[in-house]
Amino acid sequence: MATMSPSGDQASGGSGDEGEGLSEVVGLPPGVVIRHRARALNPSTAVPSRGNRKPDTTIYRADTLLVPLRIARDDEALARFNEALQPLGVELVRLLPETDRWQAALRTFDDGMAVPVLVRLREDAVADRAPDPWTVLVNLRRKFSDDDLAGISLEHVAHAASVEMHGTPYGSGVPYGSGVPYGSGVPYGSGVPYGSGVGQGGGAGIPLASGTRNPVRLFMPEPHRTCDPTSLPSGRRPVVAVLDTGIGTHPWLRIGDVASDPVVEVSPEFQGLLADLETTLTDASGGVLPSLASYEDQRDVLQPLLGVTDSHSGHGTFVAGLVVQNCPDARILSLRVLHTDGITTDASVLLALEWLRARVQNAIDTETTEGLVDVVSVSLGFYPEHTDNQTGLLLAEAVRKLTDLGVVVVAAAGNDSTTRPFVPAALAFNPDGSNTGNPLLVAVGALNASGTSVAAFSNEGDWVTRWAPGNAVVSTVPLWQGPEGGGLDTAGDGNPAMRRTSPDPDDLTTGFAVWAGTSFATPVIAGLIAKHLAGSAAAQGQAERGARAAEALAQADQELKERGWVN
Repeated sequence: MATMSPSGDQASGGSGDEGEGLSEVVGLPPGVVIRHRARALNPSTAVPSRGNRKPDTTIYRADTLLVPLRIARDDEALARFNEALQPLGVELVRLLPETDRWQAALRTFDDGMAVPVLVRLREDAVADRAPDPWTVLVNLRRKFSDDDLAGISLEHVAHAASVEMHGTPYGSGVPYGSGVPYGSGVPYGSGVPYGSGVGQGGGAGIPLASGTRNPVRLFMPEPHRTCDPTSLPSGRRPVVAVLDTGIGTHPWLRIGDVASDPVVEVSPEFQGLLADLETTLTDASGGVLPSLASYEDQRDVLQPLLGVTDSHSGHGTFVAGLVVQNCPDARILSLRVLHTDGITTDASVLLALEWLRARVQNAIDTETTEGLVDVVSVSLGFYPEHTDNQTGLLLAEAVRKLTDLGVVVVAAAGNDSTTRPFVPAALAFNPDGSNTGNPLLVAVGALNASGTSVAAFSNEGDWVTRWAPGNAVVSTVPLWQGPEGGGLDTAGDGNPAMRRTSPDPDDLTTGFAVWAGTSFATPVIAGLIAKHLAGSAAAQGQAERGARAAEALAQADQELKERGWVN
C-alpha cells in the first residue's frame, strides 16, 4: 500500500514521523493528519513495549495522552511522572476546561473517566521534534507499575465505519478526501470502492460495496408510531442514543424537548462540554478543529468556500433513520461526536459514554424516567496497538458502567475485511482473555442487502456477535443541495424547461440515500433491540433494567434467527 506524508509525498518504509510509514491496515490522508493533530504508530520504528513487544499500527493524537480524572487531578502523581520523564525533556500538563458547565459536570463524573493531558516539551529541553506520546507512554510503563498507570493510554483517532461517495478509504474501507485511495480501497467510476486491485475482465476491480451516499427517491410513508408513549407497556418510549455526526433536518426526524414527544432529542449541554474540551486543547497546542458545539449534522465544514459536501456529512441522520425504520416507537438521543470527515477520538467517545452513564444513574437514583437511556448505537471505532487489558481498559470500563445500568451498547465491527479487533466492538468478546467480554455489548458485522451473505468489506471474527444488512441500505439524509452536478448536462428535446442530465451525486433534496458500511448494520440491530424493549414492562432499578435488557436482546436474537441474519 502506498501511504502519504503530510506534504502529500508517497512514503514507503517509514520513519515513525507523523503521517509517514503507515502500515497496510491503517492510513490517513494528509489533510486529516494535520486537521486532527494525528500521528501513525509504525511498528518497525516505534519504541517496543515492556518485554520488547512490538505494537501494531494505530492512529493517535500527536500531543496528548488519556489519563483518568483521579490521576489528572492528583498533583503528586503528575509530579512523579514528570520527574521520571525529565530525561526525555517532556512533561504532562493537565488542561481541564474551566467553564461553569464543566465544573458542574465534574461533580457527577466518575473519577475513572479519562481526559486528555497535554504532552509537551519542557522549557529547558533541547529537541528537534515534538515528543511522541507513544514513547512517553512506553517509558512510563517501564518505570511504574500497571496499578500506577491503570487507564493511561494513547488518545486514539477513531473513524466512522461507513463507505462514502468519493471512495477514499481510511484503513481499507472508511473514506476521506476526494478520490485518493488508501488502504485496500480503489475508487472506481463514481467512487464505489473496489478491492485490493484484483482485476476482473478488462481490469475493473471486484466490487466490495454498493451505495456511497447516493441520493434515491423513496415512495413509502413515514414509519408510524403505534401509540402515545404512556400507552406502551413501560409507559415511555425506548431511548436510543446515537453517537455520530449529529442530526439534520428531515420530516421523519422531528427534533424537540422530551415533553413534546419528539422523534429526536438533542443535548446542548453535552455539545457544550465536548466543545469546551476540544477548545481547551487546541488553544494550548495550536491548530483549530471545526466546532462540535452544535447538535446539527453539517454539510460543508471543510471547504466552505467551495461548498463541497463533506465525506461523512449526513452520516448521523442516516443512522437515525435506520433506528426509526426498525423501531418507530423509539426516541433518539443524538450526540454529535464525529466531525464531517468521519473522524473523532476515543476521548470524545469516552466523554459521551460517561455523560450518558451519569444521566442514567441520576434517573435511576431519583426514580424518574426522562433521563433513562436503553440502547447506545456506536458506528465508529479504531484498531488499538495492543489487545491487552491496559490498552482496552478505558473503553471496556466505560461500556461496562453503562451495561451495568441495563443499557445495551451496539457497536460497528468495521469495514476493512479483517479479523483484527476493532474497538469498542471487539470488547464484546476476546478469546485471548485480554478483556472480560460483555454480553450487553453487541458487535455488529454487515450482510449484503439480501441478508444471505456477508458483505465483502465487513470485518469478521469470534468477537463479531450479530449480523444485519449494511450494504446498499436506504435511509434518511438532510435535505441538502451540494455544488456538484452530473457529468452530463444538455438541453432537453421536448421540454425546454427541463434539462437532460446524469445523476447529481450531492443533490440530497429527496431526503433519502443509499449507503454502505457496518455503520448502518449497527442501528438496524439497535432498532430491533429497542422494538423489543418497547413491548416490555417498565424496570427502574439497576438489576431489573439489566434483566429487561438481556430479555430484549434474546428476543432480538430470535428475530435475527428467523430472518436468517446469522453467520
